[in-house]
Amino acid sequence: MSRGMLRCLGDAEREALLAHERAHLRGRHHHFQTVWRLTAAVNPLLRPLAEAGGFVLERWADEEAAARIGSRTVVARAVGRAALASAGLPRTATLTATGGAVPQRVQALLAPPPPRRTLPFAAGALLLTLCCASLAHAASDSESLVESAERAQCAADAEVPGAARSAHPPRRPDACCHHGGAGEHRSHRR
Repeated sequence: MSRGMLRCLGDAEREALLAHERAHLRGRHHHFQTVWRLTAAVNPLLRPLAEAGGFVLERWADEEAAARIGSRTVVARAVGRAALASAGLPRTATLTATGGAVPQRVQALLAPPPPRRTLPFAAGALLLTLCCASLAHAASDSESLVESAERAQCAADAEVPGAARSAHPPRRPDACCHHGGAGEHRSHRR
């Protein structure tokens, strides 16, 4: 943060700018930014997604700062003035609050606050639960498929005459069904 930028901001605006930056730190937004930038570097077609993600993070920090300060107008003024003050500075000296599409951010802050939407969070939680349940079911199916294949191999080995069986020993000694069947096989493994 440059001294020129600080001089152009009032006390409330300075506090709003700091609240914005603290929101980035609390939310660990730099991790999201890093992933999006790496993704865009690997696949340039995803660059618009990375830019949109950066804008969303700025808006998120704007809304948190507005909630903490208690005035959306003060945060809008702080973002606008900080962007104007940092226009001539090298990119390394500017804050993240001055990045992104500043006019759209200021316009959003001057509008009424967005409504709290619980449906996307509930839908996301439901989707995550379904994915985890599907993964657990697939793992269970895979285990039962492997056990069925082992039983079939054991049955096939049992039908082969003695000389041929000694030429092809079982791949896994514990997989043989000479223990007495699938139920007994499973109890020995545990």
